[in-house]
Amino acid sequence: MTSLPLLSVMLAASPGGLQFLIESLRAGGLIMLLIILCSVSALSIGIITWMRMREHLLMPEGVIAQLRQLPHYAAKGDITPLHQYLDNDGSVLSRLGMIAVSGMYPSKAECAEICAAKAREELHKLERDLPFLEVMVTIAPLLGLLGTTAGLVGMFSAFGEGSAGGPDTAAIAREIGVALRCTIAGLLVAVPSVVAHTLFVRKLDGISMKLETILQDSIQLFYQNFEVQRSIVNNGH
Repeated sequence: MTSLPLLSVMLAASPGGLQFLIESLRAGGLIMLLIILCSVSALSIGIITWMRMREHLLMPEGVIAQLRQLPHYAAKGDITPLHQYLDNDGSVLSRLGMIAVSGMYPSKAECAEICAAKAREELHKLERDLPFLEVMVTIAPLLGLLGTTAGLVGMFSAFGEGSAGGPDTAAIAREIGVALRCTIAGLLVAVPSVVAHTLFVRKLDGISMKLETILQDSIQLFYQNFEVQRSIVNNGH
């Protein structure tokens, strides 16, 4: 999700890359360390969020197929097998689908309202780490800018500390290198994090729309089959 850890691994594996990486860390000091911590945090958040938003786990095809077979259960007059299937599955869709076909609500409107509220809770759980990714997007370039400013301060200090023969060009070059490395490191964290955050938000919107469509269809099918509803009420569900 962020390229700085991957770039670090590549540099460490290349000839002379490990030395360059160590020098960059040493030159950047605390600021470079903070940028690397931001990078690791962003990468961890991205992996966790991606694993949490895997659509085939949130909305298994088997659960979708079972909900679409509501007319079949209505014809048999027994929806208990569907309830058992949803209970055993444990996915987000199965939990919401159980509410949609529970028969606990007297009208479609009330059932749809409860399902929508529960769906918002589930979606909130999916996106709970995204604000931290936004923080990384904001902090990383600011830390890079801070490192750049510190490098410029060191560069101007080197100008003032020059001997009679002129400023210490080696020290100036070193400070410019520190400034540029911090800037690059901050951007290497921020840019991929922005891309990842945007993709996750779009993916979450897609999941929300698909969930809404499946639940609305399930509620519509369920309340069209009054025999199923009466069977559930009579059985005490």
